Amino acid sequence: MLRKKMMPRLGLLLGLWWGMGLAAHAQSGTVRGTLLEVGTGNPVSFASVVLLRAADSTFVAGTQASEVGAFELAPLPLGQYVLRATAVGYRTGRRVISLTAGAPVLALGTLRLRTSATQLTDVVVTAERAVVTGGLDKKVVDVSKDLTVSGGTAIDVLQNVPSVTVDQTGAVSIRGSSGVTIFIDGKPTGTTLDQIPASSIQSVEVVTNPSARYDASGAGGILNIVLKKEQRNGLNGQATALVGTGDKYNAALSLNYRKGNLNWFGSYDFRRDHRRINGTLDQTTRTGADNLVLHQDRSGTNLQTSHAARLGFDYALTPEQTLTLAVQPRFNPLANDETLDSRQVNTAQGNQVVPAGTSRRGNASTGTFRSADVTADYRRVWEQHKGRELTASAVYTPLLADNDVVSNILYADNRLVQQQRTTTRTQQGTAQVDYVHPLGEKSRFEVGARSSLRQYDIDYHFSSVPTLGFDPSNRFIYNQYVQAAYGIYAGAKGNFSYQAGLRAEQTNLDGNQVATSEKFTQQYLAWFPSAVLAYELPHEQRVQASYAKRIQRPDAGELNPFTDRSDQLNLATGNPQLLPEYVHSVELGHEISFASGRSLNSTAFYRVETNTAQGFRRVITDPLTGNLVTSTTRQNLGTETTYGLELVGASPLTAWWKANATASTFRRLIVGASLDGTPINTASQVFTTRLNNVFTLGKRLDAQVALNYRSPINSAQGTRSGNFNVDFATKYNVLGDRGTLTLRVADIFNTLHFDFTAYGTDLATASHFKRESRIAFLGFTYRFGQNRNAKPDKKQREDEGGGFE
Repeated sequence: MLRKKMMPRLGLLLGLWWGMGLAAHAQSGTVRGTLLEVGTGNPVSFASVVLLRAADSTFVAGTQASEVGAFELAPLPLGQYVLRATAVGYRTGRRVISLTAGAPVLALGTLRLRTSATQLTDVVVTAERAVVTGGLDKKVVDVSKDLTVSGGTAIDVLQNVPSVTVDQTGAVSIRGSSGVTIFIDGKPTGTTLDQIPASSIQSVEVVTNPSARYDASGAGGILNIVLKKEQRNGLNGQATALVGTGDKYNAALSLNYRKGNLNWFGSYDFRRDHRRINGTLDQTTRTGADNLVLHQDRSGTNLQTSHAARLGFDYALTPEQTLTLAVQPRFNPLANDETLDSRQVNTAQGNQVVPAGTSRRGNASTGTFRSADVTADYRRVWEQHKGRELTASAVYTPLLADNDVVSNILYADNRLVQQQRTTTRTQQGTAQVDYVHPLGEKSRFEVGARSSLRQYDIDYHFSSVPTLGFDPSNRFIYNQYVQAAYGIYAGAKGNFSYQAGLRAEQTNLDGNQVATSEKFTQQYLAWFPSAVLAYELPHEQRVQASYAKRIQRPDAGELNPFTDRSDQLNLATGNPQLLPEYVHSVELGHEISFASGRSLNSTAFYRVETNTAQGFRRVITDPLTGNLVTSTTRQNLGTETTYGLELVGASPLTAWWKANATASTFRRLIVGASLDGTPINTASQVFTTRLNNVFTLGKRLDAQVALNYRSPINSAQGTRSGNFNVDFATKYNVLGDRGTLTLRVADIFNTLHFDFTAYGTDLATASHFKRESRIAFLGFTYRFGQNRNAKPDKKQREDEGGGFE
């Protein structure tokens, strides 16, 4: 973790040399203690603890507190010092100490740090807070200062998070793996990423090797989106309005009222997003003496409207017990219009037109999405037993989605009118309890249990004029139950800290395709070990090794055995025999902090995924129509191996220019065979790079330029193209810093797109998809509340409010 204020590098090196030389020739001393949060008694994990000479503030020694807040500095020369502890979200703690020959060992016991208030959407760009901070099992990325997401959603936020990639469809992957579990404030949710306003997000936790306390699902890892929370008393809030080019609007209001033991919070976000889309498809299919070449042109518009609210309260039942209740309803209407021109010829017969593959199709889609997250949280701590904690939570998410598609299809000699209506009813529920019991000052034991259920009822109705010779209408009912329990032991000895855990999950699922009376069940018990070992090195360095096992269970759509014929030339069928994927992942990381706000994190990683599941396409003759088509089914193809290196760095380049960058490269190999015996053996070297530049142009004016590059990446049967884009944003504070004007231009050079090539036996496909991405947003935010003008500078707050409590 970066220290809030650091000496120049030369002074740091000289101080280290002086301190080590003196320690080698004099009696040494030791300072130890434990950092806890004022009020709650929670440990302040991984705080930066440094020792400065009292006479001239020269750096003498430093370390990082353990996960339970414990620290120890040794060996130390005798003398008078200032002990300073800093942590993100806390006021700096200071204490003058003295090590003498009569008392060379100083046990400070419990030192308390007070939390600092977090202002909603205070978007002043600064490098004084670490962009990336580390823990034993996660990286925390502070995104609250990112100007390039102003007016955007969580999708825009994740574009600038290390290890994470988001494509134009909104699909999220971590280091090439798409099996990512999304949490909000540590809980599962039915909220999609495009429904979470970027302005409400404080940080994103990237958990690439989750410990046993986390749900084991998600082969790629876990992303936990942490929402902003208001700490000040009284009524506080903000109002935001933005307008974007091409019929895009956003308005939001957030309120928080805290008094005594009760804290109320509420918010409402409205979003209207109108996007143009276009794309092409070129596909060649061969069988016998025929060689069919298909070309499709796609164009249209997507209109999504979002209404999202959040209402709840925190109540301190006693000084040691807290209860939180919240509900987050969402309502999302959508309307899409699309035109699809298809032309298919048989080149083996002199480019003869194939009537079944030549048409103009107009699709008009309307629909609604309704959902809500209802959450309850209970927390109990023990004032007399620091570190002991009991938490319980429950989440219930009902969802109802209706989607209607009316299609007018013009062939050379006839016309069809088709209507498709899909109604999806979903219920998701999770209950969890966790208990932490400290075992001495530096170790603890954790246990917990979790129960979750998912129920899907997908009802699909199809009609056609004139009537087709088959009816693809169907209804699929799916249930999944997962019961889990875990145990973790964690501790520290000297500069070592460690954690080991084991989780067990029992999965029971069943599916019923009502239309064909096909039923299936699966039951399996799996064990998920995890381990982390970290070592603190001199000069603000830390190394860490970790291991975790994960699982990726197939979802309802992947298991549904019915054939989807919405595209009559490219069919899709679920696979009820699909098995879960298992991932074994190992990481080795190193962190180092330099003077003047510079830092570098490096991680080497290796992961093996067995039963890797991907969609496999092949050419078939449709038994219902007799047409030559492609059929896609998700299959367990074999083994996927990924290994590589990731670097995350931050540095001020000048007094007004700061930069942080991410660079990663990994090798991805997929080896195996399809169900019909087709061998799979693909490999690619993948590169991703991100560079964020922050410019402080005045006391009230800041700007930011972000560059992103992603190289092509392989799949079992093809390659997804690379991408490069540049975003720009600026903000200007007005009205005594209560108001902020923002201007953001996304994808300045209009380079974002989604291309894919696929190949197989008698099959070759190249597709291009482009969604409107070059958009300018102009917005205004007004903040109101208590003590909004009382803003002493950070140095003053540390000096005047410093000191442990």
